[in-house]
Amino acid sequence: MIRRTSPANLLFAGFFIFLTCLVGYVYYTYETTRTAIVSDIDERLLHAAKSAQLLLGEQYHDDLATIQPEQYKRLSKQLSLLADTLNVEYVYSMVYEQPFVLFTSSSYTKEDVQTDMLTRFLDPYPEATVINKSAFRSTEPVFEISEDQWGRFKTIFVPYISNTGKTYLVGADITMDSVQAQLNASVTRAILSGSFFFFIAVLVACFYFILYRKSLTTDPRTGFGNRIALEHDINQHKNEHLSLAIVEIHELENIVSFYGANVGDQVMSKVMGYFASQSNSVYVYRLATSKLVLFCDSERGEHFLSNLVQQFPASSPVLNRPHLYVQLNAGIAEGNKSLLLENAYVACRQAVQQKELVCIYSIDKHEAKQLQHARLAMAKTLNDAFSQNRVVVYFTPRCAPNHDNICQYLCNARVLDEQGGIITDNAFSEVVKQSRMEGQLTRHIFSQCVTRFRKSRTAWSIGLSYQDASDPQLIDFISQELRRYPQPSLITFELDEQDILDNFNAMAVAINILKSKGVKILVNSVSSGLLTVSRVMKLSIDAIKLDDGISNHLENDEQVLSFIEHLARLCRDREMHLIVGNVETELQYELLCAAGVTYLQGSYIGKATPHIKCPEEHATYQASA
Repeated sequence: MIRRTSPANLLFAGFFIFLTCLVGYVYYTYETTRTAIVSDIDERLLHAAKSAQLLLGEQYHDDLATIQPEQYKRLSKQLSLLADTLNVEYVYSMVYEQPFVLFTSSSYTKEDVQTDMLTRFLDPYPEATVINKSAFRSTEPVFEISEDQWGRFKTIFVPYISNTGKTYLVGADITMDSVQAQLNASVTRAILSGSFFFFIAVLVACFYFILYRKSLTTDPRTGFGNRIALEHDINQHKNEHLSLAIVEIHELENIVSFYGANVGDQVMSKVMGYFASQSNSVYVYRLATSKLVLFCDSERGEHFLSNLVQQFPASSPVLNRPHLYVQLNAGIAEGNKSLLLENAYVACRQAVQQKELVCIYSIDKHEAKQLQHARLAMAKTLNDAFSQNRVVVYFTPRCAPNHDNICQYLCNARVLDEQGGIITDNAFSEVVKQSRMEGQLTRHIFSQCVTRFRKSRTAWSIGLSYQDASDPQLIDFISQELRRYPQPSLITFELDEQDILDNFNAMAVAINILKSKGVKILVNSVSSGLLTVSRVMKLSIDAIKLDDGISNHLENDEQVLSFIEHLARLCRDREMHLIVGNVETELQYELLCAAGVTYLQGSYIGKATPHIKCPEEHATYQASA
């Protein structure tokens, strides 16, 4: 006997599905609208704060003691007009004179005038939050939602540094009431339109189901099969031994960014159409934005695919309007289909890196694949080491020329593996950088060094990457540790020269922030010409350290020695230290002593060790600074 479903049950099921879809649609609409509104508010606040800074001018905060009441009143009126024009509630600036945050300028509203709640020059802001105060240490704009006597606002704080080195914030507020009203209206519209779209969806459901399977396996931009279709065809193919080429169009991402996605899709369609027309035994798929796949099951397929790629007419334009040429890089793999796609990826990556047209997967590529697995294993080892406190610090000594006493220690990390073996920093530094673990590693090293040297007068040094220096949370952690450190002037932070040159303005701000904590700043890995070095020397730094590779050329290249002598004179004129590392022989030591460098480091001076003594005379480096 067949059990029939009652109409009531069907109606209930349909109603339940309707409510579920409606709630999902309302939630999606609400979140989308909220995101758009918040993004618009953030842009408006940032524009208002930057515009206010232009009104204030770069010299306004140089000497606040000279600000006259009339000047402040005139500036407040200008800021109020700016706030009205940009449709924000307030724009203002403030400084931090511990323990108070003080207003140095502010706009006002009509209600403020009527209620006599005008903000006056250097009025304290008692409602200043932790986020407000921490913004003075930030190098990027900081957003906050807060409530005070003027209402509930979303606020932006943009930090600036005056010509005299004083940090101040330029802020802008916008009320949250209008935001909530817009969100409520959005929910109402979503509920009304949700019912309509639900019934429309029922009508098109049948058509959608018919087209679903095709759309799932087809790239809509080109009409060729996509990755899902490729993997399905490989898995379902009756042969176990297949050939596959991943072809990357080298310029396609630049074409897309310059001309737009439509032109990029036209280029991809032309290239894929070319390969599809060359042979009936080759199947073409789109793998990604700039990658396509050629797949065949013919004998000696890798050579066939290689010839097919090499015959591509790269000297002819792939499009005439606009006139575009493209170059290809292809990785080809042959063998068991379970590893086919992965091996072709490795070969394609090698072709791109080595700038080769075609690269066929082989034993050499297998080694690159093994290297990838080794990096994954190293990343896991580092994560375990951080969580299990298996990061230890090694100390490399530095001394002055013709001086036996150690003047400073360079502190670097080592990692203990699960068997207790030592992993050097050279083995994991690239993994740390690619995995963005630099902040974790710096915290571990810095905490251990602070504990190790707190009760001594030993000078020590630790490296900071650009990611470290631009991480507000890490800088805040370092600042808290330095407040409890008895002599922060014994601590040196080492910044890489290339990081400074690539991010000069941001690093200059970071250097000023660190210097305000009482520490020293050293620029290491210096290997560029004197013009670039002179630019770096204009920063508020205390020392530079030459690239370690320079020491290897001392004995055979007089120009290198002359460069070091000239740089030593420049450092002395600017009261900076010059440090040279990788000193391995007595002859190198003697040449550098004669050249006038300040401190030496290397195996001839002493190797890195986890165990040191901390005598009082180790403070020589910082005391002389």
